[in-house]
Amino acid sequence: MKLNFRTLAGPLTSLALFVGAVILLTQALRGMRFVDLWHAIDHFPLHWIALAIVLTAGSYLTLGIYDFIGVRYIKRPIPYRRVALVAFVAYSISHSLGFAAVTGGTVRYRMYSRWGLSAVEIAEIMGMSGICLFTGMFEIGGLSLLLDGHRMQDWSGLPSIATNALGVLFLGIVACYGVLGYSRRKPIRLWRYTLEFPGPRFVALQIALSGCDWLLVGGVLYVLMPPNDVFTFPTFLGVFVLAYLLGTLSNVPGGLGVFEGIILLALQHTVPQETIVSSLLIYRGVYDLLPLTIGGTIFVIAELRRSRGEMPRPQPSA
Repeated sequence: MKLNFRTLAGPLTSLALFVGAVILLTQALRGMRFVDLWHAIDHFPLHWIALAIVLTAGSYLTLGIYDFIGVRYIKRPIPYRRVALVAFVAYSISHSLGFAAVTGGTVRYRMYSRWGLSAVEIAEIMGMSGICLFTGMFEIGGLSLLLDGHRMQDWSGLPSIATNALGVLFLGIVACYGVLGYSRRKPIRLWRYTLEFPGPRFVALQIALSGCDWLLVGGVLYVLMPPNDVFTFPTFLGVFVLAYLLGTLSNVPGGLGVFEGIILLALQHTVPQETIVSSLLIYRGVYDLLPLTIGGTIFVIAELRRSRGEMPRPQPSA
């Protein structure tokens, strides 16, 4: 049987990123004592954690609007409170378990189908949410590279022309999407499917909203880091977006290891290692595990009620 390189490329890339992350983590943590790590966690300021929880709540509320944009895109009159609940459960599970198309898609199908949405409509909602996610990633990443790119060079070793070019490329992708939203009126055909391109209002809302979301997500980890004079918030956002992007592309559940490895590599010369690791652990607890506990509980209760016939049956699609 012949091996298809295209089939193997994805898993091999994910494996390479994961192995590289493990090597980075091993090297970065080699001189750290777990006694120091425990001391850093034990003495972590509670008001930093409280602020991180508030920012996390704001981020998940914004993610609910991602799905709500998709629901309005397919012209379905579902109230925001219902959409926000589904989005929270879906994102809380997919953020921690990874494979968002599978985990988030399964949750959305189980919950949205109660209101008569078809599989195609749910896929369109997920498509709109995915566009929001990556639009914000390129938007905030591009701005960070252009506004504070000279600090990025201190740890990356990239020349200024490379960081500026990457920033322009990221913002150019966002600009192209905005132009298409303003000028494109004809549907886009992809294989057997015909997709209506979002109008100017949808596109403008997606770009603005996704930028706010990434400011909130990056802010969750930033407020958990001790103040330092080397990394400003714009520089930190550039590192955060890069770490998140590679963690997502790795397909490792939650980007575990890949995300942490890049953050450690970037900050190891400015912040003590045990402080970085304690901040990352608390970030995972606040942004991933806490929502996963709440969202997973809601999903299990909903599934139990559905199995007992307490949920309304799906209505046929209009």
